[in-house]
Amino acid sequence: MKQYLFIYFLFLSATIFSQEVSISGHVTGTDSSSVTGATIVIKGSTLGTVTDKKGFYKIKNIKPGTYTIRVSYLGFETMERSVAIVKGDNNADFSIRESNIDLNEVVVTGTKSEKALKNVPVITQVISARKMLDLGINNVTEALQNAVPGLNVSQFGTRASITMQGMDAKYVLFLVDGERIAGEINGDIDYSMLNLENIDRIEIIKGASSSLYGSNAIGGVINLITKKITEPFDAKVYSRYSKYNELFSGAGIGFKKGIFGSRTSFNLSHTDGYDITKESPHDWTQNPYSSYSFNQKFEITPTSRLSLVPYAGYYQFERGNVSARPAHDLYEDLNAGLKGQYYLGKHFIDFSYYRDRYNTFNVLELMNNRKDTASWDIIQTVRTQGNFHLSDKNNLIAGIEYNYENLFSTRIDGGIKSAGEGVFYIQEDVRLGERWNFVAGIRTSRHSNYGLNAAPKISVMFRQGFLNFRASAGTGFRSPALKELYMNFDHFGEWFIIGNTKLKPEASKYLSGSVEFLKSWNNSSVTVYRNELSNMITDRWLPDSAQLTRQYQNVASASVYGFDFISKQKICNGFWLSTGYSYVHSHDNQTGRQLYGTTKHSGNISADFSFRKKDYSFTAQIFCKLMGEKFYEITTDATFRDRPYSTFRMTISQEYRWLRISTGIDNVFNLIIPQNINFISPGRRLFIGLNVDFGKIK
Repeated sequence: MKQYLFIYFLFLSATIFSQEVSISGHVTGTDSSSVTGATIVIKGSTLGTVTDKKGFYKIKNIKPGTYTIRVSYLGFETMERSVAIVKGDNNADFSIRESNIDLNEVVVTGTKSEKALKNVPVITQVISARKMLDLGINNVTEALQNAVPGLNVSQFGTRASITMQGMDAKYVLFLVDGERIAGEINGDIDYSMLNLENIDRIEIIKGASSSLYGSNAIGGVINLITKKITEPFDAKVYSRYSKYNELFSGAGIGFKKGIFGSRTSFNLSHTDGYDITKESPHDWTQNPYSSYSFNQKFEITPTSRLSLVPYAGYYQFERGNVSARPAHDLYEDLNAGLKGQYYLGKHFIDFSYYRDRYNTFNVLELMNNRKDTASWDIIQTVRTQGNFHLSDKNNLIAGIEYNYENLFSTRIDGGIKSAGEGVFYIQEDVRLGERWNFVAGIRTSRHSNYGLNAAPKISVMFRQGFLNFRASAGTGFRSPALKELYMNFDHFGEWFIIGNTKLKPEASKYLSGSVEFLKSWNNSSVTVYRNELSNMITDRWLPDSAQLTRQYQNVASASVYGFDFISKQKICNGFWLSTGYSYVHSHDNQTGRQLYGTTKHSGNISADFSFRKKDYSFTAQIFCKLMGEKFYEITTDATFRDRPYSTFRMTISQEYRWLRISTGIDNVFNLIIPQNINFISPGRRLFIGLNVDFGKIK
């Protein structure tokens, strides 16, 4: 009997071995040089790898069949090719073309499914990790302001605040890999906790996106996509230093071995702060601070059909104290989650759970630095989404999710408040011929406080040669935040902010149209839009109050309309000129006033030069940011307008093999405006950055 079993297992092993299928090949650039670190992915599976130092790759354990193989690398056009794989060893070589405009780059935010950038019915802007590295950019708000016309960043001490297309931050949904972020303050999240070392790219969608993403997506979505684990070994360190002892440093290390991959990243930042208003020595323009963050991600692929991604992160930010008050603030965030994906032939199912807790503490310096909890905010999301490839021209997604928020604050009535929301959404993406693409979807939700809401949207794209025409129409909604309902804040008896439990959900109707010119040497677009908001929530001074008091109220209606122009033009080999301009008309239909914190005119201009030869690359940029005047309401009878300004930045970056050195000047012409709320630069600052990629050391 033992002999028969031995023969049986020997035969079985030989059979399995003989059926092993693999594909290998060589990836080169346009000059026939090998491309190191290019990502190779077999679509419809969890299988993938990266090219080695000589540009070769190999993927094993594939079932025979016809597959689409995708090859991508920063600075090159993404390439896809259908390959028939048979038993044994297969070969497929790829030659990818260097380009500053990757029209085939795959994005996910606009349709919640993978789609080439040129084929997305909603204009999507992408900021790549390579671009941020070339320009020495060290934080998310700087990256966004550098690349997105109509997106404006104001800095209030250590906290940043954004507006996009005239809508403030509470209408713009920030995501990390599609998940919401806890810890809103006045609509803005804590942007400092977004670790760029861990980011592969940033995708930006302007306009109503509630049909897929729900509340808070009235004005758009900004999705940070983290790096995937593809390389056998990856280790990087970076540091950037500038005036006022401003330091940004970090490191990342990862590996992939068989079915298991891991990536760990760490980030540290610090500044001594500065003050450009010398008449108030205890109220600095930029407070000192120190912060650090840690992120861990694992990728497990037990089979070619199943992938599991558990992850976690921690962040701490401590503000230095320059005031006479013996206390300062400390913030921390702890998040964890699990994502999974299971393939069923051409279809697949995504499932995820995510939990994020953001804490705020008052540190009492005279009591041995005791930490008193001022607030905590917990959000949890569980989601399942089916992705159904009905045909080559028809894709359907449908999903369910549940969102829950639990909030404690010393500044809200009752201490602890909570809200939950159950969601169902569905979207169909249909291509008619080679020119027409229709995407229609609807999201329905039942909120624990506000009942049933529905947000439909339809987008159309028509392609005519090198022109893309797009149009979108949709509705959106935003449920009042817990703080807006229950706030009770006393600012040392000087003024008060109170909530309003009678608030109604905000609603919007959004229309947009655009035309885009697409060529390898030019990518330009013009987008016009209109956003009509009803029951808009804002805090207003109460005119009959005995003390200065602001209360959250529903404004009768507000209108926001305008246009964006974006262009990237190749002047000659290696030299590109990028321009962007945004006009926004926003006003409260009740008072006729411009919406608080908005600017009508903004734009940017940049001239980029790059040169690459084998192991060496050189990048230089001159960037100009143009900002019109901003409107602020001080009291019911007093307003303030920030003066318009322009600021310049220069950057030079050089990379040789595993070493990159970046140098630059912020605020080249030393502009200082002490009375400006929006612009708090202390003047001209030089910076130097260093990046080391240990994975490229031979």
